[in-house]
Amino acid sequence: MRSSVRLDRRIQAGAASISLAVRSGEQSWDELGERIGEFAGSTGSAGFVGSAGSAEAAGPAGSAAFRFVLVTDGTAPADLVARVHALAASRAPCAVHDLRSGPLPDRPAPAGRSVVIAVGGERACAVAADVRVPTDLATACGPALALHRPAPTGPSSADPGRGGAAGPAPALVWVRADRLADRPARETVAGTVAVVRHVLAVCPAQYSPLAEALDPGARYGERTLTALLALCADARAALVCFDPYETGPALALGYGRSLGRALRTAVDPALAPGDADALGLLLAGRIAFRLGLLNGPAVRAHGDLLARTGAPTALPGGVDTDRLAAAVGAAAAPGLLLLADLGHPHCVEGRLLGPVDGRVLRAAVGSLGGPAGLPHSRAAAPDAPPVRGRLPGQGLLPLPDALCAAR
Repeated sequence: MRSSVRLDRRIQAGAASISLAVRSGEQSWDELGERIGEFAGSTGSAGFVGSAGSAEAAGPAGSAAFRFVLVTDGTAPADLVARVHALAASRAPCAVHDLRSGPLPDRPAPAGRSVVIAVGGERACAVAADVRVPTDLATACGPALALHRPAPTGPSSADPGRGGAAGPAPALVWVRADRLADRPARETVAGTVAVVRHVLAVCPAQYSPLAEALDPGARYGERTLTALLALCADARAALVCFDPYETGPALALGYGRSLGRALRTAVDPALAPGDADALGLLLAGRIAFRLGLLNGPAVRAHGDLLARTGAPTALPGGVDTDRLAAAVGAAAAPGLLLLADLGHPHCVEGRLLGPVDGRVLRAAVGSLGGPAGLPHSRAAAPDAPPVRGRLPGQGLLPLPDALCAAR
């Protein structure tokens, strides 16, 4: 019998406050229903109208019509989507919009109010929603907790990295840890790669506990998954309080992601996102090493943690390294965030995105093709490499006991 877990975190991102609630067990649906129902008495912040149903549908008592819009992307289990829909529909009319049929219209409800509930993976949680229900670990560790930048018509332009999405922070991010534990192994590997990113770039004090907790077979229980979510939420909270749109110090939360996207495009679009992100982290470490920023132990720390997730630590055979180097060069054109040490991003003239010479990029890409020679055993977790510098909040995450909990 599974034990129930409960985690509550509040992330302050500038003026926005994001509530993260991690629960387990069927009994938790009642609480989610109550929290969704609270929106029926207040104005929704996202103000979108879905493609199904009518915005003028009768809502709860009051002069303005009210409705929920449930947004999905095809990645969430059908029974989970149906359950969330039933919870919302029992309190007000609830339309459903599947992003596979097209983007969610961004016009406001003409005669009332709408509250958006996003259920699914990164694509669904990229929508500006009042409630996000991420259904995979990677999304729950980051994208579901992100604050979208203002629309292009606002004071500042939209972030291209977020696909032009606009809107405020979610009021609630709801995660079922027991459902995450049942997801396919490759999804879970992608999530643990996201956790490794946080430890390498933000909170290296958690290196040894994480190394001990990781399992190449991606077999994790609810307590361990909840601890991983807490680690990522606390790391994010330490950075976005004064950098809500992730344009300054909080850029570290995306360490290696641009390189991962380039690798996926150049190597194979069918490459699992988690595998591409892992290779992107490895490449970022090797670029920094060739620039004289990272020392050998710090570079090996990248490979060791990633090997323990079950993600690849070398390029697949037959990769066109020239094509890959060109793709990496394009990704690096705006500048790359690199580490001067674990948890210590390299700063170039006051910026975290610095230029990298093409010859260094090509050499680093070439180094990914050889045997990694990295351990996958969980029997002897390595000591944390020496760390020269820290960001605020490092070493303050109360997670070792939960991370080391039996799976």
